[in-house]
Amino acid sequence: MIGPQQPVVDITVAGTPSGLFLGKDLRRFTYRDVHHGEVDDISFKLADGRGLWRSSWGIDEGTEVSAVMGYTGLRGIRVPCGLFAVDETEAEGDAGGDIATFKALSAFTSKELRTERSAAYDQKSLSDIVNEVAGRHQLKVVGEIPDLSFERISQNKQGDLAFLTRLAEDWGCYFTVKGDQLVFTAREAIERAAPVRTFDLVNGDPVTRYQFRKSTHKLYAKAQARYLHPVRKTVLTAEAEDPRVPSGDTLKLDDRVETQTHAERMCVARLARENDALATGRITTVGDPLLLAGQVVALGPSYGRYAGRWLITMARHRFSSDGYTTNIDLKLVE
Repeated sequence: MIGPQQPVVDITVAGTPSGLFLGKDLRRFTYRDVHHGEVDDISFKLADGRGLWRSSWGIDEGTEVSAVMGYTGLRGIRVPCGLFAVDETEAEGDAGGDIATFKALSAFTSKELRTERSAAYDQKSLSDIVNEVAGRHQLKVVGEIPDLSFERISQNKQGDLAFLTRLAEDWGCYFTVKGDQLVFTAREAIERAAPVRTFDLVNGDPVTRYQFRKSTHKLYAKAQARYLHPVRKTVLTAEAEDPRVPSGDTLKLDDRVETQTHAERMCVARLARENDALATGRITTVGDPLLLAGQVVALGPSYGRYAGRWLITMARHRFSSDGYTTNIDLKLVE
């Protein structure tokens, strides 16, 4: 799939190539790519026998770093990880030598995204609200946002990151920040995508380890919404079923909704969120820079009851002197 090329990571510090190479000063590099409700991060460990990286000459908190990961050679694939800001530094040493460690979060995930605020959004669509929040942080909105309009949506002492996560989960969407893009899109737009990889338990497959689990424990067979509109004095009701859960409890919802469409959409969205743990898994493969969070992969017939289409909820790419591996967390979508 990738070929015999050598793993490579190019790290740029404050806009300047670092000249760090795997197996030399760069001992380990990890890129964690997340899909919903969180932000990406990287960490890297550097040999520091001369004490340079722990000195004032080294990398300070707040320094912007970027990275490109992949393989060398003309046919090597390289993927940018994004721009990050260092938020934690460490130094350690023993008989094996001195090590400096740096951890960084997406640079576009400003502190203001986590700062609690209260706001009211009146007579706005879901798209209007998402774009207004994105504008506060100079982020570009991408994704397919459901056509929903509201008389009022309230943000009560919530950071924008938590607020958008709540909106996404209430109305059947996924949300994250990737670089300077705010990704907010309907679940179905992500889950219906064609698989980027198909894995099978055959010779030559890149999977080196797998683990899957299915359980209906504490899951819901259906959801029911019921809300008495205080102004219209009408009762809005809706029901949704999950055919994947043959028997189970009923999820009761009494959240504020304004229309029948809202009630129906929230029923489906909340039931899907609560049942995300129906089938989960983890795969370790030979390093593959094209396996990223938010993509769909397929498991072939040799996986038996676990065959199907799975969504990558988190991808962790690890580089060290021992090589390059990719770990992906998965949930079943079909």
